[in-house]
Amino acid sequence: MVQQDFTLRMWVIDSLGPDDTDPDWSPEALASDTLDALTLTPSHAAGLAQDWHDLPVEQIRTLRRHKNLTAHLESLVGYLPPGPVREQLVTWTATRPLLP
Repeated sequence: MVQQDFTLRMWVIDSLGPDDTDPDWSPEALASDTLDALTLTPSHAAGLAQDWHDLPVEQIRTLRRHKNLTAHLESLVGYLPPGPVREQLVTWTATRPLLP
């Protein structure tokens, strides 16, 4: 459900433009909400993904969830100003292809 919310919000931002007066359509709010939803760091997720075939099903689900929750990041980072939040999301965009 959270992933669908992120995808919808990203679609509205891409289609209608960002609106910093409404947190649902604010790129900064979407970036913050995305980072809050992630329970692993990019380096931890990448480390687990190296041997994901050998992981318990629950850990594979967690990695898959992180992949789904970060599907919108390539579009989102283009709306964000340089800074630590943008850098975290850029790191996740590099990590995402490694996830199952």
